[in-house]
Amino acid sequence: MARRDRQQRGRRRQGRLDHGHARLDGIRPDRRRDLVQRGQGGRLAPREFGRLARGLPRVVRRRGRRVIRSRRTAIRSWPGLLALGGALVLVAARAALPLPEIHPASVAVELQVVRDDLALPVSVVALDDGSGRLALTQLEGIVAIVDDDGVRSEPLLDLRSRVTGREGEQGLYSVAIEPSARAAARGGRRMVVAAFTERETGDVVVAGYPLDDERWVADTSAETLLLRVPVPEPFHHGGQVAFGPDDMLWVSIGDGEASNDFLRIAPPTAQDLRSLRGKLLRIDPFTVDDGSDTTAYRVPSDNPLVGASAHDGSPAAPEIWAYGFRNPWRFTFHPETGDVFLADVGNDRWEEINRVHAGGNHGWPSREGPECQTFPDGPGLVDPTCPERSFVEPLVALAHLALDPRGAQAVTGGTVVRDPALGALNGRFLFGDFVTGRVWSLDLDDGRLELLLDTGMPLTAIATGHAGEVLLVGLNGVLARLVAREP
Repeated sequence: MARRDRQQRGRRRQGRLDHGHARLDGIRPDRRRDLVQRGQGGRLAPREFGRLARGLPRVVRRRGRRVIRSRRTAIRSWPGLLALGGALVLVAARAALPLPEIHPASVAVELQVVRDDLALPVSVVALDDGSGRLALTQLEGIVAIVDDDGVRSEPLLDLRSRVTGREGEQGLYSVAIEPSARAAARGGRRMVVAAFTERETGDVVVAGYPLDDERWVADTSAETLLLRVPVPEPFHHGGQVAFGPDDMLWVSIGDGEASNDFLRIAPPTAQDLRSLRGKLLRIDPFTVDDGSDTTAYRVPSDNPLVGASAHDGSPAAPEIWAYGFRNPWRFTFHPETGDVFLADVGNDRWEEINRVHAGGNHGWPSREGPECQTFPDGPGLVDPTCPERSFVEPLVALAHLALDPRGAQAVTGGTVVRDPALGALNGRFLFGDFVTGRVWSLDLDDGRLELLLDTGMPLTAIATGHAGEVLLVGLNGVLARLVAREP
């Protein structure tokens, strides 16, 4: 009955937008998906991915390379024209908003297309065998091996029988490949860890699969379940997994909620320390805790909530590293400091880039961006105590387009640049936006924020390759590298 209720709620939401501003509809018989995004007036505008090409930047050929140039997208719709006119009206209102100062790009860059024929790519990681090949995760359940010559016929991982993408934002989100030294230290085979929504239940599942690292194929018949997180709705799953510089597995889980009704629950899920939803987690996988065979991971003793209590006095979930997130879609580690930078997709007004604090409360749903949140469908603060509470401040809070046409609508993190060929961008944090296709660079020392380029792509990931190159992934099938623009 509970499963049926979830399905009915999901069906009722078809053709509507949850407050995440961009989502995927169910897989159609012709295997296309629809992008649904909010116009400036709150109306929905479905656009098939085949039509997205019209909004992409022009592609030129130069010395055998395909290059996407930075450019401003022309305004071609009534919502866009209204937004432009409305910008004049918003000038006074914007002055009262804590909007960040956004500078023009100080470095000239462009995108070099690697592939433009991929099937719903959502994330990418580099293989660590020195080959330069990439493991590219596709929403429908495949992890493909990609290089400049094409896509290998045999996938690294095929989870189509385990993954559902029928509703909302469901699918296969990301994979993490266990470092070989870590596997050797624990005396086991290397594992590939995947995060996805399960076909039978819709739960968010994190599981591991033994890897043959000579053939680069994972054995799906030998699954090790790490985490299972039930979610009430097919939205806001987070879903990134990554091994950190500490060799621990880090996992982002969204609140799993789109309906405004959930904002009235006390405590809200993302603030409830008994729940794994709305959290960034840290575990030591493929180990056994206290001699028990009931779990496939150990909780690191230095996790900040080990031994802590939840609001009702019951134990807090010790896996939690930080909390108060809505949809922590992507995070990354600083290559030198190990700091965690996390992009949290916003609700009605703000998109956030966070430097994650151990044990930190990052605010959702009490606060969104720099503001205490009010109920979208009624008066009053979601958390009446918000003005008196202390939360971790976001590094960057970009306003939604209705508030600031220079802003963002569904933020996509992100990587710290470590490519010598990109000059002054080195050490900066790059992040983008799924809806606008914009990419920004953030100086982590002085906070200077620059609009680097406007890709026109529905960006799902920005990552780093084996040689330090910056990789960008678009749901329209594009994998590209960021390169310095030739004079």
